[in-house]
Amino acid sequence: MKTQKVLIALSCAVALSLLGGCAAKVKSGGSAALAIPEAAKQNLVVSIQGEKQVEQNPDWNLLKRDWNNALQVEARQAGFTVTESPKVAANGEDGVGISINVSKFRYIEPGSRYVAGALVGNAWVFSRADYSDLKSGAPIGSRTYDTSSSAWEGVASAMTQKQVQAIAKQMISDIKSAKAQ
Repeated sequence: MKTQKVLIALSCAVALSLLGGCAAKVKSGGSAALAIPEAAKQNLVVSIQGEKQVEQNPDWNLLKRDWNNALQVEARQAGFTVTESPKVAANGEDGVGISINVSKFRYIEPGSRYVAGALVGNAWVFSRADYSDLKSGAPIGSRTYDTSSSAWEGVASAMTQKQVQAIAKQMISDIKSAKAQ
C-alpha cells in the first residue's frame, strides 16, 4: 500500500513539472554597464519594431502583445510605469526610452506544443534593445536579448510567451541594477 502511494505521489510530481514547463533562458550581451539616474527608471517608454520580414510575419501582433504585457507586469512589480509608443523620442522628461528591434522570431503557442509535441518545432526570439535618456535623447547603451527553445524538450519547453516574459524580466532587471552616473 505504501509503495502504491509513493508511486502516485511521484507520478503527480512528474506530471506537474511537465505542465509547469521549463523556464526560458535568455542570452544577453551588449555595451558596458547601463548608467541610469534613479528618477529616470520610473518612466519607461517602449517601442517594439521588427525588420521588414519580421513585421510581415502573421504572428507579429501576438509577439508584440505578449512582450508588452510581460513588460507591464515586470515594470509594475519593480514600481516602474511603461508606455508603449510607435517611436522613442526625447521629450524633455525624466525617463528611459527603450527601442526594441526584433531581427527574427518564431512564435509557438503552448497549446500547439501540448497537442503536437516536438512536431511543431522550436520557438525563438532574437532582439536588440537600445536604451536612451528621454530628457536629452542621449544613448545609454544597448543589449541583445536572445532566447530559444528546443522541440526535443517536449511539452515542457518554453514557448514564445514564456520567452518574452523571461526577456522582459531581464530587461527590467538590467534597468533596476543600472547605477546612476
